[in-house]
Amino acid sequence: MKPFKTLCINALIITLIISAVITAVNFASDPNFDLRSFVLSKGMLSGFLTGFFLYIGNAFLYRQICQVFPESAQYAKRILLFIPTTAVLTTIVVFIIRFSIMKITIDQSLVDFIAKQHIGTYFNMILISIIVSLLIFSFYFYKAFKESQLKKQTALTKSANAQFESLKNQLDPHFLFNSLNVLTSLIEEDPQKAVNFTTSLSRIYRYVLEQKDKSLVEASQEISFARIFLNLLAIRFEGSLAIHINDGDIQEDEQVVPLALQLLIENAIKHNSLSLHNLLHINIYKEDNKLIIQNNLQEKESISGMGIGLKNIIDRYALLTRHPVTITKTADHFIVALPLIKKGNQVL
Repeated sequence: MKPFKTLCINALIITLIISAVITAVNFASDPNFDLRSFVLSKGMLSGFLTGFFLYIGNAFLYRQICQVFPESAQYAKRILLFIPTTAVLTTIVVFIIRFSIMKITIDQSLVDFIAKQHIGTYFNMILISIIVSLLIFSFYFYKAFKESQLKKQTALTKSANAQFESLKNQLDPHFLFNSLNVLTSLIEEDPQKAVNFTTSLSRIYRYVLEQKDKSLVEASQEISFARIFLNLLAIRFEGSLAIHINDGDIQEDEQVVPLALQLLIENAIKHNSLSLHNLLHINIYKEDNKLIIQNNLQEKESISGMGIGLKNIIDRYALLTRHPVTITKTADHFIVALPLIKKGNQVL
């Protein structure tokens, strides 16, 4: 809801405009119209105060109704609840203002005031209040709808940019360069391993190309890809990797951001030293509706800070779900928890 000061200013402006229109109509229709008497009349004062307080009251009322029906798609339900409640509000406001003016000006008693009231007066005020309020709220609803559409389009643009940046990160030239160096060595040392390495490498890049236009993939599919990728790395690092994957609890409808595992695995290798005497342990498992990627810490002294790949994953998840990627660093381990998004539950 707008700040109360802004709300009062809007109420004042709209009420003045309506009063000016009523005055102009009366002036145009009556050649003997007395502007001073009309503006200072009890009826004009009553109408001005009624319009001012009804605007504020209806704005507050509509805010409460929006809390009852918070979804924008529930606009019809909001209107159906608003009409009878604003009828009650209008009756109360009109009664209080009219009685207050009569009490102050001629000291009329409450009993006499009630006896002289006509139901038609209140019916007309209720009808005017409903029509004016619906016109005003329709304008704000249309404005909010256009802003929502703009935000959605902006989010889609960000998503497209994030996917593009992701693709550039995934096709890491350093990874390709290192892989080709390993392949060159294997061709001379072990031709059969070279064949297996080439097959795994081609499967990896085929998967990258297949997933480049997707925002989410099945977690089980992503883990299967991670196995191929880790097997390739195991050949490259000759036994310096200890890989543990437990995907028995993964459900078919659980999804993750594509190629997130590759980036996290690369991140672990980039930031940690590994050898036959100091194995790098990489564990992948499910816990509390999250896919956990954990590695022991053997940090390289020359590398620090959050990698581009890790930031990319965080940004991509932020576009798809309200559940954030969580990162935990202890004395012995670095742990990343990726939210498992159920099919149909993403934000976009």
